[in-house]
Amino acid sequence: MIRKYRAGTFSEAFQRIKEDVGPDAVIIKQQELKNSKNPSEQVEVTITLEDLAEMPAPSKAGRGTQSLGTYTNKIARPTELQNAIKHDKAISDRLALHMEDMLSEIKTLREEFAATRSDFLEGIRVVRSSIPKEFRSVSEILHRNGLPAQTVQDLLAEVMLHCPVNSREESHIKEQMKKTLANRISIAPRPRLRKGRPLTQMFIGPAGAGKSGIITKLAGRATLTGNPNVAIVTTDCCRMGALEQMEAFAAAADITLEAINSPEGVPEVFERLRDKSLVLVDTAGRSLKNEEYEEEISAFYEAIHPDEMHLVLPLNMRDHDLEKAVEVYAELKANRIVFTKQDESCEPGALLWLPLKFEIPLSYIGNGQGPDNIVSAEKEIIAEWLLK
Repeated sequence: MIRKYRAGTFSEAFQRIKEDVGPDAVIIKQQELKNSKNPSEQVEVTITLEDLAEMPAPSKAGRGTQSLGTYTNKIARPTELQNAIKHDKAISDRLALHMEDMLSEIKTLREEFAATRSDFLEGIRVVRSSIPKEFRSVSEILHRNGLPAQTVQDLLAEVMLHCPVNSREESHIKEQMKKTLANRISIAPRPRLRKGRPLTQMFIGPAGAGKSGIITKLAGRATLTGNPNVAIVTTDCCRMGALEQMEAFAAAADITLEAINSPEGVPEVFERLRDKSLVLVDTAGRSLKNEEYEEEISAFYEAIHPDEMHLVLPLNMRDHDLEKAVEVYAELKANRIVFTKQDESCEPGALLWLPLKFEIPLSYIGNGQGPDNIVSAEKEIIAEWLLK
């Protein structure tokens, strides 16, 4: 007779076989049940018995067994069952030793990491303590505002060259640091309007960055400074309420608004706008690494051929996320950076290090919710923010 035993482990199966049929069982197959969702049925052992007539009844009827037929050939009494149990126990013992080794290694790695972190922090403390006391105040300000440690050290080294020992008043040090910061801040050239065709600025960026807000502020500022020939083009026609909000603004400000659903509609719309001096293009925001969105932006870019491609980012975004965003949007031809939410950021250091790292200059900075809370990026203003 052939029987199948199912259990959570081979050891459990062998033990039940030993209890049910004793040493008369011959193991003819054992396998793992990889598709089983029952934790008590993870392995299966198939046995046959020496003699059907002498087979003892199972100690617990029906427990994990199934009769599949008879096996009538006389088979010598084996020792496979005992050997299999010993083999399975040996494997378990080796696994236990392996797990102990792994846990010990993890503990060692954690201790080494803690020591490395301690050394790193101690190194920072040593570096800061080695800074002349007259420069420590400005150093702390720069660190607090989110500038990388190496950048702060480079800035201090340059400022110290212009501040000899007999000229290290706090006001003089801050003034020199302001000049040094201003020299390093990357600013895009101011846009110039021209005759014949409009200056076209396209704005891209992740959802919630504030693209539409920046566009309405720029449009409003242009009209208030004597440029009535401004138009807004939006490709953000699917987001609920986006088009309606832009329509309300355009109507209130008496600004031309065009909506484009696909790149195919670009030539017709821009033909109607050929007499405008400034066209601001709004786009829909999407999550990073959205391939469909990247293809859509690329298609609109090729159809519009904007003079400037502005990447809009919130300044209160984490540094790591800012870097990831620039890496993605740089591939979409972004050649300007616009920061929003400057007034909400506690660490404005990205105003300096992000444009330098990716060689993409700053163009505009939004610093509030009001319609006039926007400034063209200026070195001196940004340097003052970094020293507050």
